[in-house]
Amino acid sequence: MAMTSACIGWGSGMIKKRWHIYILLFCLNLGVASQANSSGWVIDRDKKPDSPLLREDKAIAKLTEEDKAYQAIALAHKKATAAYQREIRKHWPSAEISGKTRWVAYSDDWTSKRVVDFKQNHIEISVENKFLNSRIDFASLSKIVQSDLEVVLATTVNNALAADPVQKAIDKAVQKYAKTIPKSDSLNGLVLAGLFKNKSPTAKDIKKKARMLLKNASIRYQVLSASLAALPKKTNKKITYSIPLHGDRMRKKVREYAPIVKKNAERFDLSTDVVMAIIHTESHFNPLARSGVPAFGLMQIVPGTAGRDAARKLYKKPHLLSARYLYDPTRNIEVGAAYLNVLYYSYLRGIKNPESRLYYTIAAYNAGASNSAKAFINKASLRQALPVINKMTPAQVLKALTTKLPKLENREYVSKVLKRRNFYKRV
Repeated sequence: MAMTSACIGWGSGMIKKRWHIYILLFCLNLGVASQANSSGWVIDRDKKPDSPLLREDKAIAKLTEEDKAYQAIALAHKKATAAYQREIRKHWPSAEISGKTRWVAYSDDWTSKRVVDFKQNHIEISVENKFLNSRIDFASLSKIVQSDLEVVLATTVNNALAADPVQKAIDKAVQKYAKTIPKSDSLNGLVLAGLFKNKSPTAKDIKKKARMLLKNASIRYQVLSASLAALPKKTNKKITYSIPLHGDRMRKKVREYAPIVKKNAERFDLSTDVVMAIIHTESHFNPLARSGVPAFGLMQIVPGTAGRDAARKLYKKPHLLSARYLYDPTRNIEVGAAYLNVLYYSYLRGIKNPESRLYYTIAAYNAGASNSAKAFINKASLRQALPVINKMTPAQVLKALTTKLPKLENREYVSKVLKRRNFYKRV
């Protein structure tokens, strides 16, 4: 009764006595609730079958280890990206990180920024302008840039991943799920291995290649706007060397991956030129490709969607395909081809015309099978779109996909893949 005494010790009078009765009843109910549930309050609505909280609890309870791993990857990527970009902004005006077609790295002391642009086929080395108030000493500057260029040329895929704070966070997040991850092949090859005749060039070979590439470099200045005046004075100007790569670098990558693509295209009953065109469009053959989704590797596989479906096709049971696994070119192409097979021969089998189905498959690889239906019925429902699609000619289906998909990126994607497909038919 200690609780009761505390609750009614407010004074005297009829009105107060009535309040005492109400408060007493409340306290007694609270006491019963506390005894019924020692962990806290009992909220009746949570017990109802249609309670949102109850549904959420059930959904969480049903998550598989793979589901939890996919969530861990997405969360780690989001948090690490934000933290890394905050750190970059302390030293550089633009917080650029690696993406689908650009591998971006910074020196340990933040004085240099190194970029390989696989789409534009060049390297960018940005350094501090130490000659703000005097004539630029290009000889000294070139030595600094050459040193950074040698670092880029000597970097392996493994080392690039190990030095990337975002990737390290993703790797750490999935460590506890390692038992579900298939073993990956080695990633010890150079990021720009195609620039050398030898797969393991010596330090002398790398230095020689750097000197040769620098001969064709162009220089541009990066001047910050007044809005960035609050940054340290040393960041007010940067000098960037743009260094073109060999024109045949892309052809060498195509020759390197062609046997892997051909093997998997035959295995999954696909067209080799379509697979190669998708690789080109997704990553421009960047072995370190990573999007903001995140998707990983040459064919930009999202572990929780395409990766999940492909893993079931490949292993006949759930498997977590980690980022490290998907950075392996051989594995990535295998997974991408398996997913294309699932799309064309399973998910989209209701599209009767083979050519129409191919066009839709290409769109679905980028935008998703359901979302691509919006080009036909303004609704993300493949089932409802099928009758409409099957009444159209392949040309009409293609036109709808390239003009009516909601996002410009998705509309252009189909056109780019088909254009590159025609190129790879001739290669």
